[in-house]
Amino acid sequence: MARKIKKKAAVTKTPKSKTVIQPIVPHVPQDYSFWKDSWLKASILFILCGLLYFQGIDYGYVLDDVIVIKDNQFTSKGVAGVWDILTNESMTGYFGEQKNLVQGSRYRPLSLVTFALEVEAFGMSPRVGHINNIVFYGLTCMIIFWMLYLLLLNRDKNRDTFIGLAFVTALIYTLHPVHTEAVANIKGRDEIMAMLFSGLTVISVMHYVNSKKLWQLIIAVFMFFLGLLSKENTITFLAIIPAAMYFFTSSKIEDYIKVMGLLLATTIAYLILRFNVAGVPDFSMEITDVMNNPFYGMTSGQKLATISYTLLKYISLSIAPIHLSHDYYPYAIPILNWGDYRAILGLLAHLGLAAFVFWKWRSKSITSFAIIFYLAALSIVSNVVVNVGTFMNERFIFISTVGSCLLIVYLLREKLCNWKSPIGKYIAYGILGVMIIGYAYKTFTRIPAWESALTLNQSAVKVSTNSARANSFMSTALYNNARAESDREKKKVMLIKGMQYSNKAATLIPNYKNAQLMRAGMASELYKLDQDLTKLLATFKDAGSNRPDIPFITEYIEYLRGNRMSDDAIINFYYDLGYNELLLKKNNSKWAMHYLGKAYEITKTNTTVNKAIGDTYKMMGDNANANKFYQSAKVK
Repeated sequence: MARKIKKKAAVTKTPKSKTVIQPIVPHVPQDYSFWKDSWLKASILFILCGLLYFQGIDYGYVLDDVIVIKDNQFTSKGVAGVWDILTNESMTGYFGEQKNLVQGSRYRPLSLVTFALEVEAFGMSPRVGHINNIVFYGLTCMIIFWMLYLLLLNRDKNRDTFIGLAFVTALIYTLHPVHTEAVANIKGRDEIMAMLFSGLTVISVMHYVNSKKLWQLIIAVFMFFLGLLSKENTITFLAIIPAAMYFFTSSKIEDYIKVMGLLLATTIAYLILRFNVAGVPDFSMEITDVMNNPFYGMTSGQKLATISYTLLKYISLSIAPIHLSHDYYPYAIPILNWGDYRAILGLLAHLGLAAFVFWKWRSKSITSFAIIFYLAALSIVSNVVVNVGTFMNERFIFISTVGSCLLIVYLLREKLCNWKSPIGKYIAYGILGVMIIGYAYKTFTRIPAWESALTLNQSAVKVSTNSARANSFMSTALYNNARAESDREKKKVMLIKGMQYSNKAATLIPNYKNAQLMRAGMASELYKLDQDLTKLLATFKDAGSNRPDIPFITEYIEYLRGNRMSDDAIINFYYDLGYNELLLKKNNSKWAMHYLGKAYEITKTNTTVNKAIGDTYKMMGDNANANKFYQSAKVK
């Protein structure tokens, strides 16, 4: 019997559907229900800020707080100083005049206005300043959450849960240890306010794109202008905002023209205001003080290689902020050449990031947007565009870390979680858990460093061991504490330790004025304890030969003359410093004459002093005065 053969039903293969990226569609109702749906998560971020930073509300003014608040003649006047703040370069209130210490002027009046209002309402209170910084930071973290929620509205199926991409990114950002400098240092409010208003600008632009309501665009312009008045870093959102519109909306050409046209006009208006108040920056001006131009004396190759390394360190701090410091002045960052692997690695890393953006541009990858956000925000403080006066600073990546946090969370939660193997999800959430706990712990333990000048510099010299500034400031803190200490032995221990730090600072940069001043100051205090005149004068001579423009040296010598030091000893000191050190070794006739003149004031008949002054005049080309003093010294 013939066997029946069943025909197999034809199997139709359905082609795999490609993932279609959905942009934000106009008039999405969820866009306006953020606070209704996410108020709890936003509140958690704000509360976390308070829990982390509350321990620092009783800390004093440290570092630049003195410049912008305590010793600032404008902010200290309260409301009466607001007009001066708005109509002067931002450092004028401290120095009494505009000083172009770094490339470009500083015009960041908005945070200074808030300080003035605090002084008006509460007096000179660092406690109020710290509390308000925490509040501003809490609001900023909430705004970042809102901004990311809107951008990722149609790209995150878990957007309304606690594992939503926007919330987890904002959470990581809130806990990030690198932000402690901006929050715990009251002066850092300019960074916080710049991010706050920039975030509100993005939100308003997204609302406008969705609704096409002009008042939303007007709000965006206003918020952008406030951001610019907070800090010029806001200008980088001229790149971030169109990128956000491209990656996350279906904006048309006319939308870009309207939005960017108004934001560009706002930027021009701000620049006109800034240039009228603070002057047009002279970027051709060479700053010769390495504390305001760390690249002074470097070749162009060394400068670019060193910048490449600092950019690599920024990536490291964005991901693993383990060793933190407020001080990256010379030479916490070493001078590098392109033969150093660290410089090459930094260059390759950033070329790779840029290449990825272009590769994924058409697919509107979230990864690409995160990289653009990070690089754009970093560009203005990278030292590539303009010399910012230091190698780097942790507060400089306050805005950039929005991009790095988004990148990290997206790669872990969206990519690793969707790995073919189920283990990917466990690895991803495990890493995120470690980051959340680790970041929170590091932030909590980092904040106490900002309690005082002493604790801050104690922390800095452990990380920035080769920073002349950190060592010098540590010496200053110990000097101030030693002068206030009544116990003789404790005072001596502080002074000896302080001398070690100032000596190291002077070794790193011999002509660093503050280091040499602290050496002289430490030596004078130690002299009061041990009465070792030889050691005192040796330190004074070395400090004076490197920085003869320290008035404390002659002031203290005059003090000794009125007490226990003989005229002969003083004359010998001035002669040795002026003639042997400054004239013969340093060829510095101006300051040689200054110190020799001090000796001449004591006695006008000293043959050795008269001859030395004659030699100095001769080196200066003044033969008439040289002969006059040679005659007094009876030199033919």
